[in-house]
Amino acid sequence: SHPRMRSFTVFVSILALVSATNSTAECHPECKWQCDDPSCPAVCHPVCERPKCEISCEETPCAKCTIHCERPICSVRCPKDMCEMEGCPKCETVCSPAKCHTKCVAPEPKCNPVCEETKCDWKCKKPTTCPKPKCELQCEKPECATTPKCCECTAAGNAAAAFAAAGSAPGDAEMAPSFVEVMDTIRHGKINGEKMCCPCKA
Repeated sequence: SHPRMRSFTVFVSILALVSATNSTAECHPECKWQCDDPSCPAVCHPVCERPKCEISCEETPCAKCTIHCERPICSVRCPKDMCEMEGCPKCETVCSPAKCHTKCVAPEPKCNPVCEETKCDWKCKKPTTCPKPKCELQCEKPECATTPKCCECTAAGNAAAAFAAAGSAPGDAEMAPSFVEVMDTIRHGKINGEKMCCPCKA
């Protein structure tokens, strides 16, 4: 066969091998643990200081008092020498000293306890019934399964990419095929039912 055609065929085979190698490298997806994030309230109870209180009373009004006395004991005394004339000594009533006592009723006191503001703090601990997180190992979808690395050579852009790569390949520059030879080789392969792999246009 023609040297240039043989050079292009060898180059296309190299491209296919490199494309397959890159696809294999990208076909190893990363796998990571995916976990949910359950939350549970902490078990808490208040811890308060001892209350400080005192009794406060309203101003007390005066007590209500009453005086109770015994019935008086009295008698009439007359002088021994009496006369009927004006100016003569007269009889008089004499009573024993009064016997009295005071009775008072004190008002009901109006008092209430008064306390300082309650000072409390929360003491918490971990719950014992919180569910554990559920984890699942998930892997990324392989990129090689979705991104084609081998493109049809009949597309002009892909053929141009193959031609550019052929020009930069190591070897004798004079033996490198021209763009026309590349397209002729592609058409010839398609007529014969051969599937050729070219690099994809960027």
